[in-house]
Amino acid sequence: MIKDSELKNIKFENKLYFAGISLGSSSTNETGVAIIDRNLNIITLDKLFSMEDVRFFFKRMVGKQNAIINVALPENPQMLNAKWKLTSREYQLIQSSELINHDSDWIQRYSHRGCDLFKELKEHGVDIFRYDIHELKSSLGLAGIYKDRSPVDCKALQSALKYRFGFKELPSNMLPVSQLEAILGAYLGIIMADTKTGYDCKVKTIYQDIEVIGLYL
Repeated sequence: MIKDSELKNIKFENKLYFAGISLGSSSTNETGVAIIDRNLNIITLDKLFSMEDVRFFFKRMVGKQNAIINVALPENPQMLNAKWKLTSREYQLIQSSELINHDSDWIQRYSHRGCDLFKELKEHGVDIFRYDIHELKSSLGLAGIYKDRSPVDCKALQSALKYRFGFKELPSNMLPVSQLEAILGAYLGIIMADTKTGYDCKVKTIYQDIEVIGLYL
């Protein structure tokens, strides 16, 4: 459940559905969608691409007022994340130039993709939150020794979801990583509403006016 927060756990006790969305950083990267119920039955598994697909999904989603929706924070594809990119920049020249936007996306860790849609949903009373997939995996003990999002990492994640967390309906063939990460986001919703999972969560920060949920370590 959520502790030490303005969000009261009683607010979520009667929620029937839990949705996770592993938002891709761009329309060329797939977005995984998962909806589960309190008994860990998988109701929906899907893949989306454009933000129009995501908007259409929410428009057609039945019972979203009775659900907790967790959306992953997508990495900013323009961020300087390689050593050669960092060392090749002349930062002093950039910072001193009035012609360059100092708030440019290439220095931001997360993408703003979809933020307007999610704020719109929140304003209409939908319980929607954000989460960091890498931090969530680490908090749940799922950050293994394998390269992130490699086939062996995906297989280990799917096995953990099936045998450790009780998602018995998962198929034997390997699911796309975006759908596995979406299932984790949906499971975070159960943690927010159920006191019997053994985990407690909290609001770690606010991103674009939406609370970012993380677990107590």
